[in-house]
Amino acid sequence: MNRKQKIVWVAVAFSSLSMAQWSIDGEFRARFESFGNMNEKFYGTNPTLGESDDSYLMTRVRLGVSYKFNENVSLRASLQDSRVLDWGFENSDWYNKEFNQEHNPQQDNTELYELYLKYQYNNLAITLGRQKITYGDYRVFGPGEWKNSGKWLWDGVKLSYTKGENFVDIFYARNVLHDPDELSFNGRHGYEAVGVYGHYALDSWGVIEPIFAYKHNDKANEVYNELTSYYVGFRAYNEDIGGFFYDTTYIQSFGEYTKLDGTTVDSEGKGFHIDGGYSFKALKTKIGLGYTYASGDDPSTQERELFDGVFGASDKYYGRLNLFEWSNLIDYELFVITKALPDTHIKLEYHKFYADKPTNKWKSYTIASMRNDEYGDEIDLVATYDYNKDIQLMLGASYFVAGDYIQEAATQNNAITDDDAYGFFAQVQYKF
Repeated sequence: MNRKQKIVWVAVAFSSLSMAQWSIDGEFRARFESFGNMNEKFYGTNPTLGESDDSYLMTRVRLGVSYKFNENVSLRASLQDSRVLDWGFENSDWYNKEFNQEHNPQQDNTELYELYLKYQYNNLAITLGRQKITYGDYRVFGPGEWKNSGKWLWDGVKLSYTKGENFVDIFYARNVLHDPDELSFNGRHGYEAVGVYGHYALDSWGVIEPIFAYKHNDKANEVYNELTSYYVGFRAYNEDIGGFFYDTTYIQSFGEYTKLDGTTVDSEGKGFHIDGGYSFKALKTKIGLGYTYASGDDPSTQERELFDGVFGASDKYYGRLNLFEWSNLIDYELFVITKALPDTHIKLEYHKFYADKPTNKWKSYTIASMRNDEYGDEIDLVATYDYNKDIQLMLGASYFVAGDYIQEAATQNNAITDDDAYGFFAQVQYKF
């Protein structure tokens, strides 16, 4: 059975159900992006793959249907088609050494996106099948949907208990890998995962969200032979304490890491984020400061101290050029958010980035002799306008000034140049 036949089979199966219980939804998203002196894999004017000045159009179409058998049982299915026009990369450029196959963040042609059965009774619910699993601010468990294909999609089972606004979820799942040329019906997975996420409102004190996660991959690959990681932590936040606000997340990781030579070492890392500030309600404007830390690996020790970001999204947190992730990172941030104009959300942010351990991997590079740790400075401006309840428009611009780390790296690796980088995007999204 080929790719198209499998998709038709799903459609026929749904068409046999009673039309009275159907609901249909969809999305069309188009985004133009243009970057200078960088691309998704490399930095500077001499990239090993792709173009250093790359402009392209991304399109994403989703069509979903839901069917309710009765008040307790429902079924959900959706398809996604994500494509990139005039991109500087080939599909083969996205061969992933950790998963031994292509894993493309931007392109996945006509793919099964969701297919799950949900049973709900009073406060309990169980969801079985392909689904998005996201929580909180997406920093620890996020869909990564700024990427055209979406970074995290899961095949598994989730158990939920909800009481009022409080809840606790437990899930077991495996993440779906994105291959533009192969339909993932037959199973195409990366990590094995377990997660626990809770949400408890503490009246005027705010909200606390306890977090546990497990990540495992025992398929030997070009990076390691086996990885086992556990994560324990929390998120706490309050959006209004007499006009002030704060949001903090702390995650401790530990486990085992088996190297390519068969040596197994302990792994232990940590990630931390905090931001806070003041809301000027009359002006509909917030001003705040942020700090993010993620440990890097110290080459002078036998253990592995790298924090790897769990299953989170990095699309909007560590600069909109996506030069950095929540791993081996120190990020100082100043931001201003305003909703002073009708139906408009504008965010201006300034970041100063450092490496926790400069000898660790950054993007597609690892330079063991690095001494400088300052990546550089980035300024981002993003404006969102809700044209109506269905259509949203976005514009964004970013500029990155290369720091001492990149200037030193350019003397060590010919694929890196110390030019400043910039980017621009314009997006329209329609949902129904």
